[in-house]
Amino acid sequence: MGFEAPAAIYSQRAAYTDAYTLTHALLQYCLQQGAAVYDRTKVNDIAINPRSVTLTTHNGQKVQTKKLVIATGYESVQYIKEKVVDLKGTYVLLSETHNQKEFWHENCLLWETRNPYRYMRTTYDNRLLIGGRDVDYYNPLKRDKLLKSKSRQLLGDFNELFPKLEFLPEFEWTGTFGTTKDGLPYIGEYAPMKHTYFALGFGGNGITFSRWPRGLLQI
Repeated sequence: MGFEAPAAIYSQRAAYTDAYTLTHALLQYCLQQGAAVYDRTKVNDIAINPRSVTLTTHNGQKVQTKKLVIATGYESVQYIKEKVVDLKGTYVLLSETHNQKEFWHENCLLWETRNPYRYMRTTYDNRLLIGGRDVDYYNPLKRDKLLKSKSRQLLGDFNELFPKLEFLPEFEWTGTFGTTKDGLPYIGEYAPMKHTYFALGFGGNGITFSRWPRGLLQI
């Protein structure tokens, strides 16, 4: 890659996916299997009954079920009294499209383990992407206010590592993600809410490591 990184690991087995497209593909599969999908439907109330769960939607409709699975990301924590996730604000800078194809070594993903970390990769349309510079999340206004300064820092980070590779910024954005105490997800039943299961795979690691979940009863 053109720079030194002591104790770095180079792996040839890796992949990335478009999370938005993947989610829609999974929903389409569920529809083909007979499931029903109701997007833009807000659940205003959850009532735990002795042998069932009753959901009330924003338009007054009621849905009764034997089991309930909650997998709504960070909004799920409103139902859990224990602290299971720390929220972070993260930042991303995306370059203009590069004309040449071979400008990045084998489309590698670079990821640092230090804190705050940075990551870099290419996109399917030959752009360069750098992200990271995370901060503790307080509110969206404070997170968004840092976008310009964080973008300048990320650009400086890239130019420091790749002084001969042109990075012309075109897009920048910020978002919120969460981490658990050890990166592992919480998946399973939650004792205070009978008949209810949670799937809390926070952040990239939580989704990847969902193969080795930890039950909510182990909080």
